[in-house]
Amino acid sequence: MVEEYGARSAFLCVSTAALVSLTIYSILPETVVKEERLDTTSSSPRETSEDDNGANWIELLQTSATWRSLALAQSGSSFGFACKIAVIPIIANEVLGGAASAGLLLSAAGLAGLIGAPLGGLLTDKAGSRVAASFGGLLSGGALCLVPLGLSLQGMDSTTTTAIEGSGSSSLVERLVSLSSSPEATAFCILVILWSIGASAQGPALTALGQENAPLGSEATALGLPRAVGDGTYIVAPLILGYFSDKLGDTIPGISCTIAGSAICLGSFALLLLDKSTSVQIDR
Repeated sequence: MVEEYGARSAFLCVSTAALVSLTIYSILPETVVKEERLDTTSSSPRETSEDDNGANWIELLQTSATWRSLALAQSGSSFGFACKIAVIPIIANEVLGGAASAGLLLSAAGLAGLIGAPLGGLLTDKAGSRVAASFGGLLSGGALCLVPLGLSLQGMDSTTTTAIEGSGSSSLVERLVSLSSSPEATAFCILVILWSIGASAQGPALTALGQENAPLGSEATALGLPRAVGDGTYIVAPLILGYFSDKLGDTIPGISCTIAGSAICLGSFALLLLDKSTSVQIDR
């Protein structure tokens, strides 16, 4: 799509896919069956209503700094994953000299997630979910923010670039050895892998923090709030990143990564500054 219609098509494809997913989710049937319980004033069973012990999303946002911070952090995380899908492959294709090397980088980032997830779980057990979520977010967001700096390092000269791009018969290992002489390529790969480690560490911690602060009896409903905010962000994030790429990408390569990283850091700072005592239990 990018080769045929240009870089902007990648952002439109991601947004279209997110809208299709949102539409499908909206028509799925409810899987949680409401239970019947005894009324305290009579022996007859009655159906549980939404007001009995429900987690109203608007009320959660209005009364709890925890859930506002969780929603903001999840929104920032969605910016990071939108950047991974819509921006990083395009930059990788240009910096690494081909789609094969770009695909290898994304695969390495996926493998790095196998390191970040257990580290996030360990940090959650040792220091708490709030600290783990903040640390993971700041690591991933900071890595993306530094992408323009990494791309500004002295890169390959045109002769080396042409040789690498024209080495169709060369093995992938030989191409990677050649690319290792490029500071900008090395820095970009390291930053992408650091983002993946931080993002995979933050994910479980955010879930744990939500479970710890969910209203009793409405855990599933409450946990759906940050997820819904993240999905909503994921619809518009590719368009926002694409806009900055069109306007400033030629002047500041990788500026969209900085925008995404800043959003992640904003949500992570919100969690870091969160008062530990600000949790909510909604009782009706």
